[in-house]
Amino acid sequence: MKNKLFGRLGDSLKGNWLIVFLLVSVISAGLFTYRTVSGINRRLENQRLQGIESTPEPQPTEPVEDVQQEAPNVPLPAKPNPTAAPKPTPQETQTEPENQPVAEPQPAKKFVLPVNGKIFYAFSGDELVYNRTLDDWRTHNGIDISAAPNDRVKAGADGIVKRIYEDGMLGTVVEVEHDGFTARYCGLNPSTYVKTGDAVTQNQTMGTVGEISMEVAEESHIHLEIIKDGKAVNPDTLLK
Repeated sequence: MKNKLFGRLGDSLKGNWLIVFLLVSVISAGLFTYRTVSGINRRLENQRLQGIESTPEPQPTEPVEDVQQEAPNVPLPAKPNPTAAPKPTPQETQTEPENQPVAEPQPAKKFVLPVNGKIFYAFSGDELVYNRTLDDWRTHNGIDISAAPNDRVKAGADGIVKRIYEDGMLGTVVEVEHDGFTARYCGLNPSTYVKTGDAVTQNQTMGTVGEISMEVAEESHIHLEIIKDGKAVNPDTLLK
C-alpha cells in the first residue's frame, strides 16, 4: 500500500514540477534569510559586548587647588589695620609731677687759674710761714702755681688792666681790676702783651712766666694775690 501512496505522490509531483521548484526556492530563500538575520544579530550582539568591555572606567578627579595661593605674583588682600588705638598702660597714664625743679645751666667760672699748674704754696693769711729764699718767717699773701719758664699767663676773668709795674720782691706785676676784686699777677717777664687801660677777657694772654725774686729757691711759678676791700684774701675762695 505504501508503494501505491508514494507512487501517486510521485506522479503528482511530476505533473507539477513548477510548484515544487517554487516551493524549494521559497524554502531556500527563507533559510538564507534566517541565517543572514541570525548572523547579523550575532555580530551586533558581539559588537555590543565588545563596546561594553572597552568603555574606560571613570577616573577620580583631582581636587582643584587655590590658584591665588599658588600664583607667586598675585598679591593677597591686605589685612585691615585696627582702627581703635591701644589702651595706655598704667605707667603711661601717670603724669609728671607738677612743680618739678628744672636744672638750671651752670654759669661759667667766675675766676680761673692764670696758668695750667698745681698750687704748691698756699695762702697763709695772718700765719707766719718759712721763706727758704729769704731764710725768714713771714706771711704769704697769695698762692704759688707751678709753671714752666715762658709759659703763657692768662687773665683769670674779664677786667681792666689798672697797673703794670716792677716790684723788687715780686718781679713784674700786672694788676687787673675784675668785677668786685683786684688780682695781682706776679712774676711775669718784663715784656708783657698788654698795657695799662686795656680791657682783657677771661683766658686772654697777658704775658709769660718770669722770676719772683723773693721766691727763687722754689720751682718756677706764678704768684697770685687777690685784693678785696683793700685786704688780701685767699684766692681759693674764687675758684670754688
